[in-house]
Order: sequence, then structure tokens, then C-alpha cells
Amino acid sequence: MNYKLKKNSEFENLIDINIKFEDLETKKNEAINKISKSLKVKGFRPGKIPKNIVIREVGEDYITEEALDLQLPETIFEILKKEELNPATRPVVKEVKKEKKSFSVEVLVTLWPKLKKLPKLAQTIEVESITPTDEEINEQIERIKHQFGDVSKVERPSKIGDYLLINISASENNNEISEFSYQDYLYELGSNTLTKNLDNKLEGVSTGAIIKFTDDLLTINKSNVEISVLVKEVKEKVQPELNDEWISSVTEFDTVEELNKELKKNIENVKKRQVANQYQGLLTSKLIEESKLELPEQLVIAEMDSILQNFMNELKQSKIKLEDYLQITGLTEETLQNDLKNQATRNLSMVVILDKVIEEEKIELDSKEISYIDEHMATHNNEDNLEDTTHRLNLEAESLRNKAMLHVLKQGVSVDKNGEKVYLQDVYNQEDALREEE
Repeated sequence: MNYKLKKNSEFENLIDINIKFEDLETKKNEAINKISKSLKVKGFRPGKIPKNIVIREVGEDYITEEALDLQLPETIFEILKKEELNPATRPVVKEVKKEKKSFSVEVLVTLWPKLKKLPKLAQTIEVESITPTDEEINEQIERIKHQFGDVSKVERPSKIGDYLLINISASENNNEISEFSYQDYLYELGSNTLTKNLDNKLEGVSTGAIIKFTDDLLTINKSNVEISVLVKEVKEKVQPELNDEWISSVTEFDTVEELNKELKKNIENVKKRQVANQYQGLLTSKLIEESKLELPEQLVIAEMDSILQNFMNELKQSKIKLEDYLQITGLTEETLQNDLKNQATRNLSMVVILDKVIEEEKIELDSKEISYIDEHMATHNNEDNLEDTTHRLNLEAESLRNKAMLHVLKQGVSVDKNGEKVYLQDVYNQEDALREEE
């Protein structure tokens, strides 16, 4: 095998490869076995057709061409490895010419763009405060009071938030529906459960009321059935007094002060993760903007296709058609394409930036991280050595970029609107620990 490498553009290289017919001999038997599995010959089962009959049926030329198709991926991979080329997308075979004793193949390789200068990593990013507000704490306290509060019978018409003790049943063509019959059921008015219109029918009723109406029962796939409700009692939620005695009786805490401390801690942890995501998004945008990267068009298109494919798979799992999704969200195909392009550009730009961080900071995988990849590869049973090698390289690259991203996040500074530093370090420490566990 002979080849020549030439630069086609800033982001593209062309490889001219000359592969002799004699170099394909080792792949011919593999090609014959492959052809045999799809070939139909009377008197033989697919995959069990003798070699000479396969050759007779399809011809030597066809077998040689199939052998070339099998050989090319390995040949291209060897050249890329030898030339230390890092393709951004799958190399494209542009042209195959059959000559007297060889094939002349032209392969286009799209390369990752190189970042000449890394933008300043120690950026100051303004984010929201993680300090819990009185409103947030009071909201959690009200939730606990509502959850553990008692209900008390009242002699007045019902209103949203009340609890109604009811008997409810449904019938279809004068036949009772056994799957929908509840006795002494405590129903929260405003919860919008059981039936679609139940809340509207029960609001403003008093004890002893009998309500009949038709409705749909989506939970059991019944429509236009007769609903009958007897209101036995109307009860209201009694808000308990917030004191140490009540707190110790319904929670694991002994005092209101202990509860407040725990609520503050929990709210801060939740907000910290939200703000960490905000910080990462804003820092990423700033680094991309300052990098002023130009990306190969083919690379962006390939990334858009990948994102779209993942998105389509998610829609398929949710049993949603693309046209229905567009109608629900109000998006057009044009806006969807623009969103895909923006997302693809952002993803790829960060890959280039992180690769530059890896290079300049000399970030490497340690022995523990390599062992995790070894363990994963041990479960990745594949007879194709080329595919295994590619999979491992992708895993190593992803692990390095994750490590570089953590490095970038730790270099920046997050502050609130008052200029006070917002401490997010423990979030990154947790991510580091989780990455090691994985």
C-alpha cells in the first residue's frame, strides 16, 4: 500500500491511496463469506454456499471490490494513526478508480480546527445568589404545615383547598363500572384528579349534596359515562401553630430552629446546583465568544445530524411525531434547524477549547481513570478490533475533556450581583467524585 497526503483546505486533507489487488487476498475469503450469507443459490442454504460457486455466481471483480470495502477502513485507520491525524468526522471516500493491478482511492479527511490562543480562563461570572430567602424558607414551612396539618369539619359551602368526604361511582348504560367506585373517599378540591370536571362540579357544594354529571374517565379509557357523587362532609385544612412541640411531633427535628437550619441547608444545596449550571453556561458562552472560532461546515453538519438523531429517538420513545412536536411548541422547521446549528456550534467550540486546555495544561488520565476504561472495555465484547480501538479512543477523549471542563470551572470566579463570591467548589468536588465512581 502506498499513499500521499496533501492539504486540501484549512480544515481538510486528501489522502490518495494505492491498494494493489494482491494486498486484498487476505480479505477475499472474508468477502466471499459475507456474500454467501445474502446470496441465493438453489440447493444451498445462505452462508453454506461453497467458495467456487460464490465466485461463479458473482465473479472475481465483484469479490475484489467487496474485499476493498472490507480493507479500506483498516487502511485509513492505519494512515491516520501513522500521520497523527485526528479526524473530526468519519473520513469520506470521494473516488475509487480501478486500474490494471490496483485501486486508486481518494479519501477526504475533515480535521478538528486548532485554537491558536486559549482565552483567559480566570473569568469573573455574575450568577444568582445561593443564600435562601425568607420567602423560600417560608414556602417550605408552609408545605410541611400543609402536609402534616389536620382537617376539621365545617358547615359551609366547599371551596378550593377543602377536603370533601365523598362516595363516588360511575355507570355506563345503567351498568355500574366496578373499577370506579369509592366509598368514604377524602378528596382534595383543586387537585384535578379522578375525573376532568369533578372539581368544577364540587366547588360551592354543601354537606349532603348529590351531584350527577357525565364525564370521561381517562384512567380506565372510558368516555361520556355517568358520574354520581354524594358529599358526606366538607372539611378544611387546619394550619397548625409552628412551635417546638408540633415540630418534634411530626418531624425528626426537636425545635423550629433545627428545622430552619436544615431547610436553609437543603435550599442552598438545590440552589447551588442550579447556580453551578448557570455559571457553567455563562462561562462557556464567554469562552466561546472570546475564542472567535471558525468551524468546518461538514463538522457542524455532522454534529447537527447527531443531535437531531438523538432528539428523534427521544420523540419516538415518547411516541410523539416531529410534526406534532412542532405544532405543540410553535416551532418551524427553520427555527429547529437554527437551534440545531447553534447547539452544534456551541458543542464543537467547547470541544476545541477543551482540547487546547488539555494540551496547554498537560492534562492526562491517571492510572485509576485508565483502569475504569479498561473495566468498561472488558464488558464491550466486539470481534471488530478497529471498532474496539475507536470506542476506546472516544472514551479516553471524553474522559480527558470532562477533566479539562472541571479544570476550567475551577479557574473562573462566580460572584453575585453584589460582587460577593458564590462558593461552588463543593459541587465540582462532588462531580469529580462521581466521575471517579463511574
